[in-house]
Amino acid sequence: MVVSRRIVKKVVSSTGVEVIDIYCRKCRQTKKPTEFFASVDDVDSNGYFSLCKNCCNDIYNNYYKIEHDITRSILRTCRKINLMFDESCVESTIEHLNTLSNKGSPTDNIIGIYKSKLIQSQKKNFSDANSSFDLTFREPGTMIKSESEDGNEDYDSKDLALIWGEGFTFEDYQFLEKEFDEWKRTHRCDTKAEKTLIREICHKELEIRKKRMENEHHVPGNLTKELQELMKTANVDPSKTSEANSGKNKETYSNFIKIIEDNEPADYYEDKKMFKNFDNQDFYLKKYVTRPLKNFITQSRDFNVDIEDDVDDIVESESEKDEQSI
Repeated sequence: MVVSRRIVKKVVSSTGVEVIDIYCRKCRQTKKPTEFFASVDDVDSNGYFSLCKNCCNDIYNNYYKIEHDITRSILRTCRKINLMFDESCVESTIEHLNTLSNKGSPTDNIIGIYKSKLIQSQKKNFSDANSSFDLTFREPGTMIKSESEDGNEDYDSKDLALIWGEGFTFEDYQFLEKEFDEWKRTHRCDTKAEKTLIREICHKELEIRKKRMENEHHVPGNLTKELQELMKTANVDPSKTSEANSGKNKETYSNFIKIIEDNEPADYYEDKKMFKNFDNQDFYLKKYVTRPLKNFITQSRDFNVDIEDDVDDIVESESEKDEQSI
């Protein structure tokens, strides 16, 4: 009699560590890797979302109760879980849901279906099957339309009004969102202060754009100066070296030296010997590196660790060497 054995496939993360269980930070339960979506960035080093599939779908369901619209609910869910939003994939998801509904087998796994459509769509855009693609969230280039309660078109105005303020048209919101997204891609924008200044820059850009349209491409000089001052305050003007890639600073060693030289110039001393061993590094090297090595190799028994005496001896020996060299 042959007994078949079930082979359990090991789950290995991108860092080469075997993943057995994963903790969901929303429901605070430890579950199997199969109950999590694959991650879309390198923040989750285990290769999986920090939210389980059920919690992701619960987030969508809660938004759907408010919006009553699949597209807007997916958009807000993508914002929440940092997943790329694609309108064409949303349309494919809606078609898939309609097909399942017509067959009498509806599903609650909306986000799972959307994510699979998203991956399929991205793979078609890349000729190399092994190439990686960015699936993190980015604001859509156009506002998402839906029907409001009074039957008029609503462009996600509730969220945008909280961010940018009231009284803007659809084109204004579209311009502000597009400019803010481009600023975030090329400059550091992590803290609340940085985001506030970047939004103020976007507002000023919109104001200049409107003035240019009203005055036949003429812009008052004071608006341009105000924009320049805002850029200097936010440390994003062209003369600065704070330009970053995807929100991360180019913190090279040469830039670090340049910042020190620009802000804290090195002092010049005529008497270099006066500061030759200012921090007593030579003393610690001889006392805690050379002495133990000498004891180990030559079997000597130099156990003197009296700091004060040795400091005086070292200072005297250094001064004698300097006199002899003179």
